[in-house]
Amino acid sequence: MESREEDLSKRLMEIEYIRRELENYINAINTLQLTQESLSGSLSGLGELKHGDKDVMIPYAPDIFFKGVINDSSSALVNLGSNIFKQMNIEAIKKKLESDLNEVETNISQVAQVIQKLQQDGIRLEQEANKLYEEYNGKGNV
Repeated sequence: MESREEDLSKRLMEIEYIRRELENYINAINTLQLTQESLSGSLSGLGELKHGDKDVMIPYAPDIFFKGVINDSSSALVNLGSNIFKQMNIEAIKKKLESDLNEVETNISQVAQVIQKLQQDGIRLEQEANKLYEEYNGKGNV
């Protein structure tokens, strides 16, 4: 009887672990999807950019923007990460965005596969736990 109780307790702890992992991976995929939307929007915006575009919002500080005009749309400063910027021409920026977008889409696919496996493992563990519970409960009442 002790063995079934220990097995049941072990399965329940594994189920709780899988639930926490699922929550973490779901949060990760949500973040990746937001990044995907941002990259897609940036790529789309570059495709529509024209010399002399008016009413462009230029960030000055986190909550301060100025209206402006783009006088030179042939290049821009790009944040490469850790606030390191590089001057790049528009075609290079588009290639970088497309590469980043492909990487994010690959990551989304990989995380989705992990989520699917965790869900399958969770279902299997819940079935095992239910079976152990029924056996434990049945033996305890005899």
